Amino acid sequence: MSEREWLDERLSMGVKLGLDNCREILSRMGDPHLDFPSVHVAGTNGKGSLCVKLSAASSSSGIVTGLFTSPHLVTVEERIRIDGRPVSPEYFDDLLGMVRKASEKSPSISPTYFETTFLVAMLAFSISGVERGIIETGMGGRLDATRLVNADLCILTTISMDHSEFLGPTLREIAIEKAAIHRPDTPLIALQHTDSEVIEAIEETAGDDLMWWPYNMYSDKWEGYDSLVEAAASFLGWKSQATECAWPGRSPNFGKDWVEGITTRLSAAHNAESIESDLYEVTKPTVVLFGMSKKAELRKALDPLMAELSMDQMFPKVVFTEPMSGRNPAVTVEELSEVMEDYGIGYVPSKVEKDPHKAFEIAGSMAKDLGVDLLVIGSVYLVGDLLKYVVERDGLDLWEVLTAH
Repeated sequence: MSEREWLDERLSMGVKLGLDNCREILSRMGDPHLDFPSVHVAGTNGKGSLCVKLSAASSSSGIVTGLFTSPHLVTVEERIRIDGRPVSPEYFDDLLGMVRKASEKSPSISPTYFETTFLVAMLAFSISGVERGIIETGMGGRLDATRLVNADLCILTTISMDHSEFLGPTLREIAIEKAAIHRPDTPLIALQHTDSEVIEAIEETAGDDLMWWPYNMYSDKWEGYDSLVEAAASFLGWKSQATECAWPGRSPNFGKDWVEGITTRLSAAHNAESIESDLYEVTKPTVVLFGMSKKAELRKALDPLMAELSMDQMFPKVVFTEPMSGRNPAVTVEELSEVMEDYGIGYVPSKVEKDPHKAFEIAGSMAKDLGVDLLVIGSVYLVGDLLKYVVERDGLDLWEVLTAH
């Protein structure tokens, strides 16, 4: 079995929260995760955007910076960036072999897919002489493998209902899990929240190490993180507070010209909070291309979309599709249409196309005919499917497209 086949085999393991497996494998490899200090970021939405901005500021200060994020859009290497650029497939494979060898020592350990990519990242950063890690939590915080990094600053973004089947059925329980990235005597900066139980949970967890940071969910989320990046840069003594970067598939204007003659906007929003926020930012009539992966509380996640379609003339047509990639299967176009009917908005013109590539071309043609914009939303995996399609369609250099800064 090749190294990549071994990695793909990990996908069938699903999600397994806990620190013991990664702690032991890291120990077998000489604890590479302790060779550099890290900024550790958790939260429901905005983690990746903040992390890439922090990485850009650190790197532009002359610091060799490792950035670990998940999930990936097109290729697994993009989870592991050094100074903004994904590691090469050859380098990834070499390190993956080292992780596999360490995991197969007696007694053997079977890390999950996410844990394996995290372990590869820690090796990559250590061997490449990374001086600062920027680490995005995968899920939760308390039992996420990234909790093992040596963090001298922790940051908590938004808290909302997501992954409740793993993190708990209430906002308070989710907040407790995510706030647990806090280490004693280590600053934790948290975006201000309005829910009293969330506030209480975070304050109880972080105590005197907590610093609340102003946040408005309806402000520009991308630029809205600049002041937080400046605060982190000041605290860590970085020379630069620059945040010039691109977050592939997610930052403003990325993919803007994917359909000739119209403005295309991409959104990786996949839960109620992020979908509502991104729809709020739409200021011109827009065709919506929507597809998402299955989740525990589908109707709640779809509430903002259906509310906008039923009340607002901003969205004249919608196209439903199904992401091809991702850990979970897609919500079928039939299910999405049924939900739309249940909301009583069957009168909004819609079309279904399972193939996201064909759906993208259909939605683009609709937008052209109407003279309006196009919004792709519902899943990071849908964005990834379309990014790969456009790279192949237009003959682009994938590694250049995926370089963040």
